[in-house]
Amino acid sequence: MSDLILPAPPWRRFAASIYDGLLLLGLWMASLLLSLPLQQALGLPAGSPVTRAAVFVIGFGFFGWFWTRGGQTLGMRAWKLQVRRADAAALRWPVALLRYLIMLAYWGLVLAPLALSVLARKPALAGIVPHSAQISAAATALVLISVALCGADRRRRLPQDWLSGTEVVLLPRNPGR
Repeated sequence: MSDLILPAPPWRRFAASIYDGLLLLGLWMASLLLSLPLQQALGLPAGSPVTRAAVFVIGFGFFGWFWTRGGQTLGMRAWKLQVRRADAAALRWPVALLRYLIMLAYWGLVLAPLALSVLARKPALAGIVPHSAQISAAATALVLISVALCGADRRRRLPQDWLSGTEVVLLPRNPGR
């Protein structure tokens, strides 16, 4: 008898993303720590385009590797979630890249109000974003709309799911455990 595969509840997706975010942060910190001597030897500033590209590639490598090999990051394994294509097949690298890019943009929206409030508290940086309240309100509204659409969607998809043709499902429990 096959188990019914259900869409992943939003709270589990959020919990897995926090777990994965902490793991990714650790990877970024370790890689940046290891790259500092190289950057100094080459005379590159800390925020150089090379550094930003490396951070992007490490993040994509982290998610892409797990998504294309079983559809589960470590956080998703802990919360019994799996990402897969809408036809239940495993993700391929181009789909993983598209999903990663959209996920970055989505988390940029989620974190924009926080980042803008931090910038606004620093007098030297406050003038950089003159319309931070409006930008924060728009970002918050877009995130809330996407969460409402996720709740209304029978497969509970977020923008990275809709646009990349993927879905996140809750895996059935193992009866032997």
